[in-house]
Amino acid sequence: MIKVKVFRNKNNEIYGFCVDDHGDSIVCSAVSALTLNCVNCIEAFTPADFSFEADEGGGFLKIEIKEIENGTHNHDVNLIFNCLLLGLSGIEAQYSRDIKIIDREV
Repeated sequence: MIKVKVFRNKNNEIYGFCVDDHGDSIVCSAVSALTLNCVNCIEAFTPADFSFEADEGGGFLKIEIKEIENGTHNHDVNLIFNCLLLGLSGIEAQYSRDIKIIDREV
């Protein structure tokens, strides 16, 4: 099962996420496409400085933006992260056996 952990700051804004336990299913492909697109959009369309880790085999991906974690608001990154969460939530609604989103809102 794919696990997506959403990281939020004290203002309840998403500052990152971690995806783990990928497999080879169509659900994994969809999650990979959404999460990689999210990272690419943050890099291409915002000046945000972020840390990024990924497993070459595709089983792990993590991104964090420290300034948002520390409470700095970034409208563009916030929008991109929320678009990702909307897409992943749609996948989870259809394929709840294959993906679990862990979003501990503050």
